Amino acid sequence: MDKPDIHRLIELQQFLLLFQKIDRALFIPGRGERHENDVEHSYNLAMAGWFLTQYFPELDKDSVIRCALVHDLVEVHAGDTMIFQNPQGLATKKDREAAAVEQLKTDWADFPEMLAQLEQYESRASAEARFVYALDKLMPAIMNYLQGGRIWKTHGVTPATLGKIQLPKVSLSPEILPYYRALLDILAGQPELFTPGRKA
Repeated sequence: MDKPDIHRLIELQQFLLLFQKIDRALFIPGRGERHENDVEHSYNLAMAGWFLTQYFPELDKDSVIRCALVHDLVEVHAGDTMIFQNPQGLATKKDREAAAVEQLKTDWADFPEMLAQLEQYESRASAEARFVYALDKLMPAIMNYLQGGRIWKTHGVTPATLGKIQLPKVSLSPEILPYYRALLDILAGQPELFTPGRKA
């Protein structure tokens, strides 16, 4: 296999800069109107996965970290879709992301490990992929908790709504499910995080 030249590394940096431009719905606590972007989210997810896999030795730590780093790369082409978004955005999410995977396969055929990890995540084909998928539901909830429930208040979300939407997804990982249930217990005791017009 030929080694990539400097131009290919420049193209990789350009790609990662596009990834950094994808803003998520969540705001960064203490940063006013500053949204979290996909690079920050993926890094935070990878660090959380790395931390937790110390306590779940049955999971492959390196696979968890790599899976977290690539899990949202499709959003370079598909954009971010918030779970509380309008129905049209959610209705097209699967097709947009499938097309994005195909685009990544074309653009990054010389990065087969990345593509394989992304395919593993998209198909939930391993315990590590399911772990990251579930953790990807927990960490934004923690971020919003630290932000005083800002997104939940804006969209009229309740703890029951969170449980209904996210618990079936989080249940794919027996390692993460107890953490999500524990967070829901914390949230149930803090109604101010869900009441519009009140600050935590």
